[in-house]
Amino acid sequence: MSKVLMFPGQGAQFVGMAKDLYEEESYQAQLNNLQSQLNQELLSLMFEGPLETLSETKNTQPAIVMHACSILENHSIDADFVLGHSLGEYIALVASGVISSEDAVKITRRRGELMQNAYPVGIGAMAAIMGTSRETIEKALKQVSNDQIQLEIANINAPGQIVVSGHKAALDQLIEQKSALNIKKIIPLNVSGPFHSSLMKIIADDFRTFLDQFSFNEPNMPVIQNVSALPSNSVEKIKDLLVKQLYGTVEFEASIEYLLNQGATTFIEIGPGKVLNGLVKKIAKENGKSVEIQSVSSLEEIRSVLND
Repeated sequence: MSKVLMFPGQGAQFVGMAKDLYEEESYQAQLNNLQSQLNQELLSLMFEGPLETLSETKNTQPAIVMHACSILENHSIDADFVLGHSLGEYIALVASGVISSEDAVKITRRRGELMQNAYPVGIGAMAAIMGTSRETIEKALKQVSNDQIQLEIANINAPGQIVVSGHKAALDQLIEQKSALNIKKIIPLNVSGPFHSSLMKIIADDFRTFLDQFSFNEPNMPVIQNVSALPSNSVEKIKDLLVKQLYGTVEFEASIEYLLNQGATTFIEIGPGKVLNGLVKKIAKENGKSVEIQSVSSLEEIRSVLND
């Protein structure tokens, strides 16, 4: 019977995030400290919006990190494993003592800038495909990809939920031909680039150079990394996979299956939203496992779940 802490990625943000936490003195101090790592009044954007500006990748990433890390810094939470979804992996590294919350804010701000500026708006795109097998999706992607345009699997989130990423021109073809390609449902995502696709390799070297400026420690608990769906123990391996995650597949379903096989029975999602809760429920059901799932985002949930 193991406990897992998990942390959401981009898409979990909302206007008003962490606003109730800021009313408490201890959280206020943490949030102010984390904001001071940036040359920006990010808290006012988190509290008041507008959502369009908050949802810019360069803002969303540090905002989600600040929300979750303020909770981590105020509570000692026992766990056996940690993982995050895409961006959330950096919060998992904070929870496991690999990096500081201050450095996580700086790293994810730069990561967000690089990702947002990698391509002009309109070149890249992402979409969620629902209710369609991986095999069918892979065949369809081959049909719409060629030497000039590519579309690839970016995230395998849960049974029947796979995200694809690449050139918008290829995605447009996929949407146009979805019936012929046996694709049931496609939902375009409101993102600024082709994240977790090979198109993002162009920022890998710059990001690695930036990452190497920071101090990394060996984890004090297993961190399940997105690309491998396995724990990484060495600092170099962790860094390598953080860079690879920019252009590699987020293997969230495989990561949860690994944890279920390790005896994980309790999953606690920390940070804005409840996106991961639904994914874990689907994966556990598919694997015939019974799990307890909790969310910690608001002050009320913190008091309830963390027994304060």
